[in-house]
Amino acid sequence: MRLLVGSSLTLSLLLVTSQAAFAQRCDPTGADAAAIAAARAAADAACDCNAPDQSHGQYVSCAVQAINSSGLRMQCRGFVKKCYSRSTCGKPGFVTCCRTKTSPQNVTSTKCSIKSDAAHCTAPDGQSACTGMHPSCCDACTDSGCAP
Repeated sequence: MRLLVGSSLTLSLLLVTSQAAFAQRCDPTGADAAAIAAARAAADAACDCNAPDQSHGQYVSCAVQAINSSGLRMQCRGFVKKCYSRSTCGKPGFVTCCRTKTSPQNVTSTKCSIKSDAAHCTAPDGQSACTGMHPSCCDACTDSGCAP
């Protein structure tokens, strides 16, 4: 009996891990780009970033429901949900902040964060920062600074 239970457990674990290994990762700039754009369009249509009396949490919950209903592959849902959680929607006065720095190897990188106001969007020593024109970190920054 122990052998049967142990074998069944091992087989189940093997099947679960092999399914995960064969699941393709999300490719936001390639094969999954159109589906991601459609899911974001569905969330944008369902959820108003500037709705009065809406908290950030309410906005994100609305977006998550729309994304989950959009038919987007499970592997891409987290990527898209992050666009809505890392946004200024439901946070009056907040801004996206794009901080750009260049490494000693001359590699430029930009990171986005949400700040309570433009005054808190400051550059690293000797580098640059700008407040984004878009409410989501997914759209606010480019590799070299703020997106138009």
